[in-house]
Amino acid sequence: MDQRSESMNPISSPENREYGSNARSSSLTFDNIQEIVADKLHTAASALREKAGGQRGGHNSVIAGYGQQAADWLDRSADYARTTDPQQVKADLENQVRHYPGRSLLIAGAAGLILGALFRRR
Repeated sequence: MDQRSESMNPISSPENREYGSNARSSSLTFDNIQEIVADKLHTAASALREKAGGQRGGHNSVIAGYGQQAADWLDRSADYARTTDPQQVKADLENQVRHYPGRSLLIAGAAGLILGALFRRR
């Protein structure tokens, strides 16, 4: 390819090659973060399971049951964090907002009020 045809092709320009490289590295970074979050959730589940397993007798056995259930939820959350494709989540969320705009606005408003109340108290 000569310089003129390369300059006319926006895909092969040096800026776009660099952008593609940055996109790949940010994707790798997201994968690393995804693994770290999943590992932390699994570690928390293991610690909770150990603490809940040490509870014996009476009311403590009920609390231990809740602890085991919470640990199971954390393990499932860790699996979900490991296997979830962020592009699919984004597409699903956009689809939900398109089909149910009223519900989406109510949820966003409620989340905003809750976050506002939490940050105001600090």
